Amino acid sequence: MRRLFVFLALLAALPAAGPAAAQEWRTAPEYDVLLTSYAIQPRVLHLKAGEPVRLRFVNNSNEPHVFAAADFFARAELRERDRRMVRRGVVAVAPLSEETLVLVPQAGRYRMSGGGLAQRLLGMRGRIVVD
Repeated sequence: MRRLFVFLALLAALPAAGPAAAQEWRTAPEYDVLLTSYAIQPRVLHLKAGEPVRLRFVNNSNEPHVFAAADFFARAELRERDRRMVRRGVVAVAPLSEETLVLVPQAGRYRMSGGGLAQRLLGMRGRIVVD
């Protein structure tokens, strides 16, 4: 019985970050990132450092696309379930679908791109600016 009281006392002393963090994730502003065959819109994505955001990647083409920003994703804080969506700094988006992930970006300037070399040369690239 004494162990139970000690356990409960320790549990009560822990910070209540879970519910507060979950609330921040739910109220995070959403930014659409449109992936087309030869473009990423917007070309420059402006975010605030340390504030949660929802990034919704929309692929409105009939071919699969990827959003690559390895340095950006490596430095950002992602929810556990969203971390699984990012593989080696890349988010894959199936044709005519969308993927949403929530993260807390860190200050910096990052490159973003999508597709193969030809698509990047034709304009499927841009920057992420986090101030």
